[in-house]
Amino acid sequence: DEICFDTETTGIDANEAELVGLSFAVTPAEGYFIPCPPNREETLSILALFSELFANTEKTWIGQNIKYDLLVLKWYDVTIAGKLFDTMLAHYVIEPEGKRGMDLLSAKYLGYEPVHIEELIGKKGKSQGTMRDVPLDKITEYASEDADITLQLKNKFAPLLKDKDVEKVFHEVESPLVQVLTDIEFQGVKIDTGFLNDYSKQLEKEAKTAEENVYQQAGVRFNLASPKQLGEVLFDKLKLDPSAKKTKTGQYQTGEDVLLKLAARGNAIVDDILAFRELTKLKSTYVDSLPQLINSRTGRVHTTYGHAVAVTGRLASNNPNLQNIPVRTDRGKEIRKAFI
Repeated sequence: DEICFDTETTGIDANEAELVGLSFAVTPAEGYFIPCPPNREETLSILALFSELFANTEKTWIGQNIKYDLLVLKWYDVTIAGKLFDTMLAHYVIEPEGKRGMDLLSAKYLGYEPVHIEELIGKKGKSQGTMRDVPLDKITEYASEDADITLQLKNKFAPLLKDKDVEKVFHEVESPLVQVLTDIEFQGVKIDTGFLNDYSKQLEKEAKTAEENVYQQAGVRFNLASPKQLGEVLFDKLKLDPSAKKTKTGQYQTGEDVLLKLAARGNAIVDDILAFRELTKLKSTYVDSLPQLINSRTGRVHTTYGHAVAVTGRLASNNPNLQNIPVRTDRGKEIRKAFI
């Protein structure tokens, strides 16, 4: 009633990746690999052979970071109906701190060093290949091993869940959330690019005004984005704080906390510096970046929720971080209007 599976794909972004193959394991030390061709229709035909199995609610599907695999399959119109057992999540509730990659878990709990993906596709970088480039015999060995190791990790973690008294939180809280997050990530969110483009121009204009105001009050032009040059202007030239502190490298501290204290003393130039920083950060981090993250297939932004990251149990959001859209300032709040 338990099937361990893993997907091999062309990339780490489940919303963009193509399925290269599926690996399965049902008993330890055995694994199977089903290759999938680049042609989508042919791959759909292969997946259709498993439709009855995928629809079986009595099965328990085991995986490592299984949300990724579910999301990949969802792009091929496949939804798994059975229960889920994610070994990454199991380790998270057993041992909340630390890393939990499959290679590391295998070495720690099984005493086995698996084949590293870099051995097949090369190190990260522009020259790195994809699993589509790997010969069938090598990808079969690699993918089958992944499924087998994950199955063996499940057998190690299941009793540990009981020993640590975290079975309830794993089965009733964390595991059901996997399907929910899969659906949220798959759905994505629409972005008003026209609004962001207009707002980018407005922020650029306001930042330029703030920058010129700084130069006028300083009596000198310098690189406002350079903490070193800024410190020299504020504390050597303008002498705004005779007791200004320096960093270990010998340059003045010009962090937000330092600038806010100076602004509270009525230094108008510091207000303009803070405004410049806010405007340029909003523009580069959010306004200009969000349109670049729009999925080419959907026209929407799809974040990835980290389910097993924070020790406190909260979710993490990446590429983009949708939990960190500004709300404290009026300028920051404007960005939220771009989400439709």
